Amino acid sequence: MKTRYPLFALLAALIVAFSSCDKDEEPKVEESPFFSFFDEPAITIDTTPVAATTWEYGFVFNPLVDGQITSLGLKLPVTGTFSVKLWNLDGSTPVILKEQQITSANEHVPVFVDIPAVGVQKEAKLGITILANSFYRLEKQNATEFSYPRVLKNIRIVSFNEETNTSGLAVFPEMANSTRVAPCVNVIFIAD
Repeated sequence: MKTRYPLFALLAALIVAFSSCDKDEEPKVEESPFFSFFDEPAITIDTTPVAATTWEYGFVFNPLVDGQITSLGLKLPVTGTFSVKLWNLDGSTPVILKEQQITSANEHVPVFVDIPAVGVQKEAKLGITILANSFYRLEKQNATEFSYPRVLKNIRIVSFNEETNTSGLAVFPEMANSTRVAPCVNVIFIAD
């Protein structure tokens, strides 16, 4: 009988130790910042299901902490399959880190596709773009510019960039536009 109590006490201590480890781990928070432009007050939204030309458009951004991009997403006023690209913009030439074909089965509904996690470092200069001839174009009703940089949790949005792309070749758009934004592409970022 005497040997059971020390064994019981040891088992109880182990259970408490392991259960407290689970409580210390916080769930990973998914951050998805770019659709937040739709929540701006006093904006007008020009919905363009089919434009005359195809555009490569999206955002330049920096993570403020190390982390991982685990999904790419889009939201468009049409259905179809579109190319979404995650870019490394740190060097002299933009490099595609991940290109993903994403099918939008429903108009106006965000769609995210999981990708193999892409590790990104704090302050890395990244880009996310979509190649499409469809978009929402947002403008402020008072005709002022959207302000950048814009910090949302662990992401700094540096600029919105756009450029016509009739060749279909992968080229990161260099033209920044602060009077209009087309927030049709997004990422899911999880901080380390």
